[in-house]
Amino acid sequence: MMLLDESMSGWRPKTTKLGGLPNYTYEPRKPVPLGNMFRNGVECITGVIVVQDMVQLSEQQSQKDFLGLRSNMPDGSEITAHAAEVLRLVSKSALSDVGGWVGGDSWFGSIVTAVEVKKRFGVHSTWIVKQNQHCFPMKPLFAILKARFKTRPAGHWVTMKTEIAGVRLIAIAYAWSQRGVSYILSTCGST
Repeated sequence: MMLLDESMSGWRPKTTKLGGLPNYTYEPRKPVPLGNMFRNGVECITGVIVVQDMVQLSEQQSQKDFLGLRSNMPDGSEITAHAAEVLRLVSKSALSDVGGWVGGDSWFGSIVTAVEVKKRFGVHSTWIVKQNQHCFPMKPLFAILKARFKTRPAGHWVTMKTEIAGVRLIAIAYAWSQRGVSYILSTCGST
């Protein structure tokens, strides 16, 4: 089992604006907003980082494995940056040899990511879906949640299941408060 997230190695230059750092990222939500950003794969039980990929300049990122390849989606769309990053992290970990499970937050999560990880490596996955909505039924899930539970949706959920390219998918809308709804996608488990 592996969980994906990003981390930042903070950088506070003293003599120049960027301090000569070759691969710097500015991320205002981080405690130290300037530095090197890493995408990490952490083993869930021990918390040990098992794989790490440094975020580089966009020209260098575009040369990395999997980006731009044709996906297994019915529309044959290209694999974008977030899905390519997941595929790289899974391929460099032991999960690609033994199967297992990988999950992560909304930067990583999408239907393309779930389908590609399962088709290419036989690895199950669970993701939060926010901005990567291609083929994800976010609006129908929300409409059903509102129709069933009206103005009191907190604590309730709605699920849909389908199969894309031979990969079984479960989409979930969970109302964790009266206004907040989280969307989850998984290739394992049950409704």
